[in-house]
Amino acid sequence: MAEQKRKRGTLTKAEVIAAAYAIIDADGVDACSMRALGSKLGVTAMAVYGYVPSREMLLNEVMARFLERVDTRAVRGEQWGETLLRTMHSLRKACVEHPHFAELMNNPCISDGLELYMMRLRAIYLAQGMPEEIAVQLLSIADAFFAGFCLRSFQRVEKGEEPPAPDPNVHGAGDGTRFATESRVPGMLTGHRAPTTRIVRPNERWRRTVKAGYSERSFENGLFVIIEGIRAGAAPDPCAWRTPVQ
Repeated sequence: MAEQKRKRGTLTKAEVIAAAYAIIDADGVDACSMRALGSKLGVTAMAVYGYVPSREMLLNEVMARFLERVDTRAVRGEQWGETLLRTMHSLRKACVEHPHFAELMNNPCISDGLELYMMRLRAIYLAQGMPEEIAVQLLSIADAFFAGFCLRSFQRVEKGEEPPAPDPNVHGAGDGTRFATESRVPGMLTGHRAPTTRIVRPNERWRRTVKAGYSERSFENGLFVIIEGIRAGAAPDPCAWRTPVQ
């Protein structure tokens, strides 16, 4: 049902972004059409374009607002690897709590909406003394890792499938209810192949392997792999980069 029509000139851009944010958070990216947004705000779809020139720009504005939830503080004395773990766990937690924004983050139209977030992280690493080329490489690898993990992890959520039990021994345990437990590759989990195959029982060992691949523990282990890869690539630099104490 359309909201009550508001008087002309009483709407602000901030209200438009906030309304779009609320729609996406509740119902997903596809639900946030300009018409639906206008209806929620009590204006026409054309009126919305007076505040944001395109839906693509709107989605980027919403993405930028969502990423403000992520912990991108500069913590005094923090070593760069700890910074990566903290910020990536914070991003993952935000996406677990608001899965529609995980979908939006991987939308091909999202670009400018990531810029301020990435620049905040870049500034932290540079202030720690990390060479710029390494900082850019670290951010690129971490972004690619999260994008792939995020896409795969949330596919089963959209189908309403039962989530795996959380691992109490891993950072963020209890928030893993949205993470995937199955593979997209036909036959990879069940062991069902061609009729002539000798495999007649489900491949439970492989099922457990794939399930573990998208757990909280796996996410953190992936971050450790990135950290060690950066260390190896930067050798013989000791990689003793950390945020100044003062």
